[in-house]
Amino acid sequence: MSVEQFSQLSLEEAMVTTRAGAAKASRKGTPPQHLDQDSPLPSVEPVSPVSPTPSLVISTNNLSYNVSSFDTNQRRRVKRGLQDSGIRMKYCTTNVDDEDPSIQTQYFYINDDVEVAMGGKLRRPRCSCGANENGVACKHIYWVGDHVISTVPDVVKDQPLQLSTDGSTFQHVKPADVLRRKGLEDVADDLDWVYEDEDVPEDEDDIKETVISMLSVFEPQEALPEEFKCPESPLTSERSKKYQELAALFTQYATRDPGLFLQMRDIIDPNFQSRVFFEKIENRITQTFSALDEYITHGPTYASVYALRFDLPTTAKKLRGLVKAINDFIEQQVEDDPDFKNIAIRAAAALVRILDLVTDRNVDAYESITWGMRPGSPSENNLYYALIGKPTTGTSFFVLNALHSLPHEDVIRNHWATLQGIETKLVQHDAPIDYLNAFRQVVHDNRKRAASELRGGQLKRPAS
Repeated sequence: MSVEQFSQLSLEEAMVTTRAGAAKASRKGTPPQHLDQDSPLPSVEPVSPVSPTPSLVISTNNLSYNVSSFDTNQRRRVKRGLQDSGIRMKYCTTNVDDEDPSIQTQYFYINDDVEVAMGGKLRRPRCSCGANENGVACKHIYWVGDHVISTVPDVVKDQPLQLSTDGSTFQHVKPADVLRRKGLEDVADDLDWVYEDEDVPEDEDDIKETVISMLSVFEPQEALPEEFKCPESPLTSERSKKYQELAALFTQYATRDPGLFLQMRDIIDPNFQSRVFFEKIENRITQTFSALDEYITHGPTYASVYALRFDLPTTAKKLRGLVKAINDFIEQQVEDDPDFKNIAIRAAAALVRILDLVTDRNVDAYESITWGMRPGSPSENNLYYALIGKPTTGTSFFVLNALHSLPHEDVIRNHWATLQGIETKLVQHDAPIDYLNAFRQVVHDNRKRAASELRGGQLKRPAS
């Protein structure tokens, strides 16, 4: 190298001072900067950012939308909403406001855990991808609207559709208005969506309570719905505890997914729930009286760990609880439901059986025991007296309050002979006059009474 060539050499930005810098320079193909050189860093965003989408967005339904007035973020949301083919509809339904039938809300459930509602009094949708400044789940309201609009030929124009920034209107038309005009069922049919003509409870607590009641039918220890909702027994088995945990998990998912809720309701339908409920009630009646007989025969210290043993006051309490459970179950039913008649028939059968068995027990249950001291009070040794014969304030009549809430014909159907026998026993046992009159009013009042009227009637008191 000549002296002249050497003098013209300049390190400037070409010097690589570290191995890392050399590697970086080789990757970039550009000379690295000197570490000591003070130069401004490049901006993270370019001076003139380029929109991630053009001013015209074409959806998966081949509809064009003019978004030229949208900012960068809005365009990005629109593109994601209208061109995301991974979103799939699972279920849809319409809810009619009880107070104002003209107010309808259409609910859509999407399988990526997002619920969209349009029209009526709306709850704020839950959206996993976030919401815009107006609380609208942008990605999905665009998508649902695009599908709804695509089913209405007179709305879809040759020119690009004008889309509002919050996704609430398409070509100045609200998707909810399209649904009302065309009908959700027709829209769902056009799009091959699953259409459910059933209402989903709007309140999460109502959904949880309904799901828990449904799952109680499979409870290992035959718990009744209210017992399963609020387990109290310290003797709950391990299987029951595990089932409670499983039920809690199912309840969480059913609360989030109305589609799952409706599928569960289709499987564990109301008729099946009522059949299982009354099967449990009938078993409880048998077990309760057997447990009293077991106690009377063997006493409280009998060694068998498998046999239930109830003393008489406990038996009376258990029977009041069963009557209350039946009464509560009746009050939870919809009287116009086709299943209500079958429920009323089953309820009448269980209540008449309880009353018949109690009127057979007007005796000193402990009269012949040899294992201990005999209780002297009739309230402690006479089941009939404890539940019927004991003077009351007239505010509650054992079994009769629940029977009175049922249609008369369902009470006497198939039970007329048993009821006549019960009346004879009540007369023989000198039942309190108020109780006897109440019984005769239930049995012999052959007027056609709607259950809704009866529940506000003379006999309607808290069941005991």
